[in-house]
Amino acid sequence: MELTKLKIITPDGVYIDDLKVESVSVRTADGQITIYANHSPIVSTLLIGDMKYEVNGSTKYIHLHRGILQVSREQVKILTQRLYEVDERGQRLKK
Repeated sequence: MELTKLKIITPDGVYIDDLKVESVSVRTADGQITIYANHSPIVSTLLIGDMKYEVNGSTKYIHLHRGILQVSREQVKILTQRLYEVDERGQRLKK
């Protein structure tokens, strides 16, 4: 399976830096979208909600507080004001 790179940036700095992932699913203003390697380039606004990404066969979840999504053929870039890790039910994980 081909991989794409995930980068997530917050005002505090880079949260994830070009992690190689199988897919990324986010909630955009136009609806839910799942991105795989070699996706068509897009830019969209993100709504408040949970995103998920698949890495090494495992699914990880992050709650995003709005943001911007930029997709190129090689990278999925997310800029968001705030985020925190959640489980598959959307419950915040303790850090």
